[in-house]
Amino acid sequence: MEETVIRQKFSEPQKAILRSVASLNLFLAGTGSGKTHLGGAKSRQLIADFPEVRGFIAANTFDQLNTSTLFRIREYWESTGVTEWSKENPSGVYVSGKEPPISWTKCKRNFDRFNNIISFCNGGLIFTGSLDNYFAHSGKEFGWALLDETKDSKEEGIKEVIITRLRQPGMFRVNGKISHTGTKDQQWNPLYCLTSPAKVDWINEWFELEKYIDEISEKIFSDTTFFEKSFNDKFVTISSTYHNVNNVGINYINNILDNNTEERGKALIYGHPFVTTGGEFYSSFNRLKHVKRFKYDPSLALHLSFDQNSVPYNSCGISQVVRNGETWEDRFIDEIALENPRNSTEEVCEEFMMRYPNHKAGLYYYGDASGHNRTTMNKDFKHHYEVIEFKLRKYLNNVSDRTLISNPSVPGRRDFMNLIFEGKLPIQIYFDENCKKMIADMMYTKQALDGGKDKHIVTDKDSGDKYQKYGHFGDLIEYQVVELFKNFYNG
Repeated sequence: MEETVIRQKFSEPQKAILRSVASLNLFLAGTGSGKTHLGGAKSRQLIADFPEVRGFIAANTFDQLNTSTLFRIREYWESTGVTEWSKENPSGVYVSGKEPPISWTKCKRNFDRFNNIISFCNGGLIFTGSLDNYFAHSGKEFGWALLDETKDSKEEGIKEVIITRLRQPGMFRVNGKISHTGTKDQQWNPLYCLTSPAKVDWINEWFELEKYIDEISEKIFSDTTFFEKSFNDKFVTISSTYHNVNNVGINYINNILDNNTEERGKALIYGHPFVTTGGEFYSSFNRLKHVKRFKYDPSLALHLSFDQNSVPYNSCGISQVVRNGETWEDRFIDEIALENPRNSTEEVCEEFMMRYPNHKAGLYYYGDASGHNRTTMNKDFKHHYEVIEFKLRKYLNNVSDRTLISNPSVPGRRDFMNLIFEGKLPIQIYFDENCKKMIADMMYTKQALDGGKDKHIVTDKDSGDKYQKYGHFGDLIEYQVVELFKNFYNG
């Protein structure tokens, strides 16, 4: 397949991905940003440069693959002179779903059927498929992969199947440049995820987007700037549809903004990865407003709140309370989340003492009322709060125990938290940016139909343990806030 000059202009975010030499690449952009067009350019580039290395292109369903992903990719190929071979078009350079012409001597032919295979005259080959049944790809081996609209894909399908299939040699990264030759430890097998913002959190977590949320927000609400970051062999660009306005038109953008809420517009046009998707338990939490940077102040008391679970972790939230004019500020400065096997209440207390060995300004502790009834694995203590009293005794005084006698209703706690987040009470709750699990609970905990928390259960694939992914830190925050500000609580 001869190289053809690509005449169509690419946006700066698209160019950034095309230049990337990272192993994991994320192009997160508003609708109409040319994600699949970019996929056409990248796949064409790889087939031309590395015809001996098999590729993989996938969408979430076969219908999406056929009518959207491959349709747009072939559209791009055709615009650059890469057309499909047929008797009527003998100058074509690829065939799809059928055996290539005998004259194409470099092509691989050891398949019983050529379904979901694209063969090129230069010997290049691309497997295509859907990810709704990702186990169907378990036996394949390829050198690069391109996934369309990854937001709709299952996390385990990408991480446990596709990533493990990316191992065919033939592409190398030497001194930051792509090469046909290199050593085994320089082998390069890139994955490209091209998607609009996800309604699930795993993509944000995988690419560590929460670390850069302020920078993301500063750059994406623009038609000239965009977010790009390279770290840990990952590369991310996040950009708005405005970067592709020459192709989609301003009326397309305005129509979407005019017919959706401001929040959905942030996702659909600006590619913002942290918008609410509906059904959030803490619906008034605002990541930009309620997350700041705080340092431990040794002159202030510490407020500890506990939620005793063994899976996924035994947790403790640590805050300090400040009076700022007429407003109380509850600043969560730290979190402890100990996983098995180091996940007893004793070990949570020991972790706290290791972090704050010289604290002398007083300590208060909060927690679930049922903690008074839960037996511990230590026969010397009747319940978890006896453990806390014993382990933290050097910090405590006679009024340190602020655990609940009975738990307020979940809907009542929810409404109280949202009133605070909305600024309708003289209270503010803030989280230090390093309190990742707390922030995730505030963002991703969903509301059930009965007004409580959606107790969505996940299973650990290694241990088989079943647990609630979100909500544990949310619970302990609520226990503390309801008790600490009980004069304002009417739940």
